[in-house]
Amino acid sequence: MSFREKIHWVAFVGLLAGFGWYFLSYPWETANTRMGMLTSVWMLFPTTIIFLVPMIAGSAYFAIRTPKEANLKEDEREKLIHLKGTHAAYYPLVLGVWVNIFAMINGLMYGWSVNILMATLVLAELVRVGAQLYYYRRGY
Repeated sequence: MSFREKIHWVAFVGLLAGFGWYFLSYPWETANTRMGMLTSVWMLFPTTIIFLVPMIAGSAYFAIRTPKEANLKEDEREKLIHLKGTHAAYYPLVLGVWVNIFAMINGLMYGWSVNILMATLVLAELVRVGAQLYYYRRGY
């Protein structure tokens, strides 16, 4: 497993842990209130920490274990994997934004809208990283 693939695994698990906690712990009954919006903002701090700590620790750990591999430039295969993953993430991102716009036009309240947009971004990032992991495993 290459250094970049290991980092992608850490990112994938970190995203699932951080935003999984956020969406499972969020007080949905208060989503459309001022308190719900403040809760959303304040919950992003621990969510970011839950995501960043494993990323920093994992990157440092893998870089210390394999310093030569950590300093290698991206080869053509890795660039292609990156492009394919980014391409795959574009579709759920666009679809989520359009769903949110359509829902807002039809009366969706701002608290739900903010969370739908955040979920759209997280889903797109999970698709991007997941697709890149898939392509690493396939050997593209």
